Amino acid sequence: MSNEEPAANVDAVNLCFTPKSLHDFCHDLLVALGCPPAHADIVVESLVAANLRAVDSHGVQMLIPYIQRIKAKGTDIQSEGRVVSGSGGCLLYDGQNGFGQVIADRCIKLTKNIADESGISIVVANRSNHFGAAAYWVEQLVQSNLIGIVMSNASPAVAPWQSNSPRLGTNPISVGVPGTDSGRWLLDMATTTVALGKVSHAANLNQDSIPPEWGFLDSAGLATTSTRAALLGSPTPIGGYKGTGLAMMVEMLCAVLSGDNMSLEVPVDPIGDTTLGVSHTFIAIDPGRFMPLKLFRERVSQLVEMVKSADPTNEIDEVLVAGDIEWRNEVTRNKSGIPIPERVWHELSVIAEDLGVNRPEPG
Repeated sequence: MSNEEPAANVDAVNLCFTPKSLHDFCHDLLVALGCPPAHADIVVESLVAANLRAVDSHGVQMLIPYIQRIKAKGTDIQSEGRVVSGSGGCLLYDGQNGFGQVIADRCIKLTKNIADESGISIVVANRSNHFGAAAYWVEQLVQSNLIGIVMSNASPAVAPWQSNSPRLGTNPISVGVPGTDSGRWLLDMATTTVALGKVSHAANLNQDSIPPEWGFLDSAGLATTSTRAALLGSPTPIGGYKGTGLAMMVEMLCAVLSGDNMSLEVPVDPIGDTTLGVSHTFIAIDPGRFMPLKLFRERVSQLVEMVKSADPTNEIDEVLVAGDIEWRNEVTRNKSGIPIPERVWHELSVIAEDLGVNRPEPG
């Protein structure tokens, strides 16, 4: 398991910012565009949290396409969505084309409330938008002593196994469980070999090439390590046909179940003026309904310790489990700051100048 990025060209520059200065700046940008301050805070908090975990593909670089969609009237920045129906542990939520993060925030609260009452809950949202990193929402469920499962469909950018015609999104899955300080586990994965945003991040770092194991195809459907060609091409499903199966599972549990756009019905929207109709599914399970919570946490920690006690191969120092690298990155970046590629900062700075928003100084 590795979180290493390919080496950047010598002309790539990162500017470093404190989490608070970055949060406040991005928040001010959204408010200057007319976003309610509370909505801006929810959106930016999720993006900065991703940067802190070094999941930069889902960090503040996403603010650039978000702002493009706001200017094109493709996202309703005022909407908070509404409950459509609920029965037992199930609830359907209409996102009304609001920010994905705002819709997810509302759904997480509902998911917690239902699980507290029923022991299990499934909340499905339709008519939404990109909601950031799925792990951010799962962690909120875990912090409430719940097992959390979060999924989302996306615009079709991935060809099914043995095809070169995109039909599915990267369709992320995140799962987390309550554990202990010494034994935690949080999975966050795209159903492709890597998240689509990793290539954009590589481009922002002026990287001419990407690792072959990222598994990208060029526009002709041929394997490529060229960053430029990958940007014009598509990722491949993780594990071949298994990745396609997982992506379809997410599509069914999100889009099919919500009644909203699925597969080719989800627009590929480079301009930002089209309603996407993305769907999310939030599932929570109360482990306390099966055993005392303390015992469950201890058993999670025990399993983590069993796995990590395996002998590492010669090339690595230790065996890691899902979440280890991101938690360590969070500790490091909270101390040293968040690196932002100069290219991303330039684009955000141009937006800030147009809106009359002051920029923080690096450092």
